[in-house]
Amino acid sequence: GVDPRTDRELAAMLLSLGPKVWPYVLSFLVLGSRWRALIRGRVHQHLDVSHRYVRLWLLNLLLVTLVPFSTIVLGRYASLAPSIWLYSANLAGMAICSWLLSIAAPAAEREQRGDSPAGLIVFLFSAALAAALSVLNTPWACAAFLLNGLSPLAERAFSRGDEPNPNAG
Repeated sequence: GVDPRTDRELAAMLLSLGPKVWPYVLSFLVLGSRWRALIRGRVHQHLDVSHRYVRLWLLNLLLVTLVPFSTIVLGRYASLAPSIWLYSANLAGMAICSWLLSIAAPAAEREQRGDSPAGLIVFLFSAALAAALSVLNTPWACAAFLLNGLSPLAERAFSRGDEPNPNAG
């Protein structure tokens, strides 16, 4: 039943949701700590997983679960800048968390993946561009999210060349 018509009204509405979001985050933290307790005894010795890595994974999962909410807000109020800021913050948070996860990953996992941060850079750039454009021209700001389609191309273009080439003779 809420229909904000200005950026200020939408920002106030989103801020007023804080007390309702807190129990969700708290539940997530409780479930995450329970999950950590369950796996603590099951981790094999050859897996070197730090507490920081587990916390980052939980943070990443929390941000992923918030995507439907930020998407709904963006879909309903795309003409209002706070909806773009919320969605951009959600995407940027996931990109930063993914980057931190790649750094904190166990050595064996980092070597096996050989990730390039190029896709994450595209993700961050599109979120920052959308947020900046929302200040200038809100209706066009969402177009910046289309840049995320370039992530696979950026990953391929900047992937590490140390991977074996299966077609090499």
